[in-house]
Amino acid sequence: MMTLEQYLLTKLAEEAAEISQIALKTAQFGVHERYKPSGLTNIERVEQEYNDLIAIVSMLKEECNIVIKTDEDKIKSKKSKVFHYLNYSRNLCLTEF
Repeated sequence: MMTLEQYLLTKLAEEAAEISQIALKTAQFGVHERYKPSGLTNIERVEQEYNDLIAIVSMLKEECNIVIKTDEDKIKSKKSKVFHYLNYSRNLCLTEF
């Protein structure tokens, strides 16, 4: 039998996978494309999955006393890395042709 902590960590992974899936679909079909069964745009679906993920993080913090902090310095560092590798990728594409 799973503990609550194990269950919520499994749900966290599940929500992360769902965000991954809708992010890929949004990249492919665009933010304004509507998913017919729900009528939501892709960006609305991203928002929905993001909020589901935050809900699970909140439950881990509240129910299992797990400390998960938002660290602005780490966020800033990640943003910098993302742009670094974006530029690197763009430069590779330019040199391949």
